Amino acid sequence: MTVLLGDEAGDVRPSGEQVLRTLESHLLSGRWAEGTRIPGERALAEELGVSRPIVREALRDLQARGFLSVEPGRGTFVRSARPDSVDLLVREGLVTARHLIVARRMLECQTAALAASFYGPDDAVRMTELLTALKSTDDAASSAVLDVAFHESIAAAAGNPVLKIMFGSIRALVRGVVLRSLTDPVVRAKGVPQHDVILAAILARDPEAARQAMAEHLTIAEEYYGPDLDQPITEILAKRAILFPRLADLLRDAGNEIRRTS
Repeated sequence: MTVLLGDEAGDVRPSGEQVLRTLESHLLSGRWAEGTRIPGERALAEELGVSRPIVREALRDLQARGFLSVEPGRGTFVRSARPDSVDLLVREGLVTARHLIVARRMLECQTAALAASFYGPDDAVRMTELLTALKSTDDAASSAVLDVAFHESIAAAAGNPVLKIMFGSIRALVRGVVLRSLTDPVVRAKGVPQHDVILAAILARDPEAARQAMAEHLTIAEEYYGPDLDQPITEILAKRAILFPRLADLLRDAGNEIRRTS
């Protein structure tokens, strides 16, 4: 019998979520390649030690998300083995710092430029207050919260709710990378002052300067992260929890938040 992910002991009846995670793993590992026919419900239920209804629900989930297709009279086939959700990507350790930085550059350079064009009085107050608070604290937890909030306030000032939603969907990942940066003296020294340049360009209503300032800010991590750049963000946080015992709980909590909310 297969031991399910998250059920190493093998003596607890697996949940539907564990079954789904195991089937997802079959897809990502290549065990179930595209175009192949997968085992039937009964065979999977026996293999995984669960009831057929639990297997059926997991298969329905994968079918609804485009992984599987059912061909009447022939069976169920793998339609795509490519992950389709942030949750699955994070769970399998596929979201690296580089991935996030590239995505943030695409999103946040544009939000900075739009914020310079469309921010209102309340936005200006909010961005300024957050940056002032960030510069006045040395507490790692508070710094991370304020840093992320400052970037999110720029997305809010862009005047497009979809951009704010997009930033919100990666907030936990951004917090993880921010903590990596804040626990690196070199990156922190170069990155934190860049916030002033970004805000000044936005308040001056200079979209191109705001775009450029944000691009330079996000490039710092690419230049100084070294091997961490191509490591999964959750693994980076786990390693830094060992390097910085005083911040271990904070770093582990950030990694857990990514797994919970992605």
